[in-house]
Amino acid sequence: MSDIKERLRRVCFIVCDVDGVLTEGGIAFDGEGRPFRTFCVRDVTALTLWHLSGGKSALITGLGSKAVEAVASQWKCTECHMWVKDKRRVCQTIAERHGVGLDEMAFLGDDIIDVRAMRAVGLAVAPHDAAPDAKAAADVVAEAAGGKGCLRELVYRILAAQGRLDETIAAYCAREDGPQ
Repeated sequence: MSDIKERLRRVCFIVCDVDGVLTEGGIAFDGEGRPFRTFCVRDVTALTLWHLSGGKSALITGLGSKAVEAVASQWKCTECHMWVKDKRRVCQTIAERHGVGLDEMAFLGDDIIDVRAMRAVGLAVAPHDAAPDAKAAADVVAEAAGGKGCLRELVYRILAAQGRLDETIAAYCAREDGPQ
């Protein structure tokens, strides 16, 4: 069994950067000067699948906004941390708070601010279009770019390695209609 497959099997907590990972990395502003972001619906589905499988998630971003808070709440992320400069420290705190080892965490990051956290966890993942430093720190570079389903790709790989992908998709498709 490959080392990457074993690392995928151990993951129970996914931590994601936001800009450049869950978004394409651009920040648009409305006519009032308020920033807004566009998120990939495939990543929304991925987080729903991940949570249905019993996995936990956190968003950690060096920036922040009400939109990020709303996304974390709507997607039912376990934790959301904004304006963070030391993402490694926050990963350590999350691990301690939830009783998981850093080796049971995956971190999905795309830029230099993410590298220390990526090096600290069990599985470091970068989107296809990540900065060179993040790609160099990654154990896996996704085929998908940031904001284009790279989280979905990671969740599928983890659940497949854990032998739970098909049952999780079946549970997702069997949900009741209405807001989840």
